Amino acid sequence: MTHIDVTIVLVAIATTCTIMMIGLGFLPFPGRAASIWSAGFALAMLSCYLLVAADQIGSEPLRGAAHGPILCAAAYTWVGLRARRGREPIMLIPTIVVFSAFTIALGLAAETPVYGPLFRLAFFMAAVTGGLTAWELLRLRKAEREMALPLLVVSFGFVGLAVVVAVDGVMRLARGAIGQTESDMRDLYDLNELVALLYFVCALVTLLYLVRRGAPKPEHQQTVDFFSIARDRLSRAKKADDRWWSLIDVRLDDPTELLEASSGRAFQRISARFVSDIRDVMPPEADVHVVSPTQVLVLLPRPDTAVRGYLSRLLEQIGTLTDQSSVPIRLSASIGVAAAPLADYDLDKLCAAAADAAAHAQVSGGDRWERAVFAP
Repeated sequence: MTHIDVTIVLVAIATTCTIMMIGLGFLPFPGRAASIWSAGFALAMLSCYLLVAADQIGSEPLRGAAHGPILCAAAYTWVGLRARRGREPIMLIPTIVVFSAFTIALGLAAETPVYGPLFRLAFFMAAVTGGLTAWELLRLRKAEREMALPLLVVSFGFVGLAVVVAVDGVMRLARGAIGQTESDMRDLYDLNELVALLYFVCALVTLLYLVRRGAPKPEHQQTVDFFSIARDRLSRAKKADDRWWSLIDVRLDDPTELLEASSGRAFQRISARFVSDIRDVMPPEADVHVVSPTQVLVLLPRPDTAVRGYLSRLLEQIGTLTDQSSVPIRLSASIGVAAAPLADYDLDKLCAAAADAAAHAQVSGGDRWERAVFAP
């Protein structure tokens, strides 16, 4: 393949990946990380089109400058991962400033011997962000690491290529031949563009998965806190012979159908409103634990008659959630209720009994609550 052929393939891949990231990632699941990664793909696509234009008109300054945005795009991967994890500052502005300066400098130096060392420095900086990207990927939750493998591997490959480029530069420096113009580096460009093809595909697989999965939440600590607090409350209630404690398992009906009938963003709004309404209906003394976006546990210190009133209000409130413009169906929930004295105030037994009651309510058609039945 000639140089222009490799570049045209790169243009096709970059355009396709950018459309997929924006259409399947950012638009249905908008967010800060998704916007940063979409911008990175768009920058890389722009860089590819500039390379084709430079080859067609024979402009070395344009070809030299065109390598800046694609190196910046690699840095955007790291920035987006920091944004997704909630780290501040996310280093977006410094990244833009540094690689904008490299872009301008590469364009101005394209026809001078300074271009070679300058390009190697810019490539090394992008490889540093590649290493930082790999570090961020290794910090992902265990459930996400499998899909992070494609980008992790190519990030390590990027770092390895940077080492090769750096060693080549040191050898040239030892021979006194470090100076290279843009046209002297065509063989290195062909290798870089082939690596870029792999990077595009691997980055799309991992980043699109992370966008659609959503931002990580500190679920483990919340789970530990809820269960430790609930066990303590039940233990003290048992000693005081306080019989008015119940565990409630609330589940949104037909979550799979809801997701299919709405956009990802609309489903996120529905699940957020679902949790919010439970918190609003339940009294301040209740302990609320979000198991998932469509399931919530509530430990409620109220007598039986009051519990029935709260459940009726909750079912009515959830039924008003429907946003006709995004979800053309009526929402409902199924609720299981387990009374603490019947399970000897054992939290594990209460959770299992409430879950069974909620599942039975769903099988019975949903939009109802059912009381747990304990074997004698």
